[in-house]
Amino acid sequence: MSAAVDQFCNKLRDRLNAIEERLQSVKADVQSRSHTAETALRGKLDQTRTRLQGQAARLEQLRADLKTRAAQKIAETKEAVNEWKAKRETHKLKARADRAEAYATDVVAFALATLDEAEEAVLDAVVARVDADTTEKVPLAR
Repeated sequence: MSAAVDQFCNKLRDRLNAIEERLQSVKADVQSRSHTAETALRGKLDQTRTRLQGQAARLEQLRADLKTRAAQKIAETKEAVNEWKAKRETHKLKARADRAEAYATDVVAFALATLDEAEEAVLDAVVARVDADTTEKVPLAR
């Protein structure tokens, strides 16, 4: 072959090698970022689980309180409340208002705890999907 063809082939090889190097660099960067993101995601999941474990006793107490207050609400019929109003039994009406406020507070606290559980479920689902996708892309070692 002529020197011009050899020179052309050498330039082409050099360019292809440079492209391959850039692709390898990009691949390594993406894998590094992916690993960092996955590590951060798993850390967030662990934090959420730890927070939920710390709240478990409080959540169970909230559930019990909500059941008790719901039973109290049912026991306080409209007739009884109207009777308390007619007789001006303000101590009973104030106690009822206090219970209603406590119930509302517990329901909001329970809703927030449920949101924490939902966050854990979402993070767990994302980690599970990352595991599945990662495993699918990695060839089996032999």
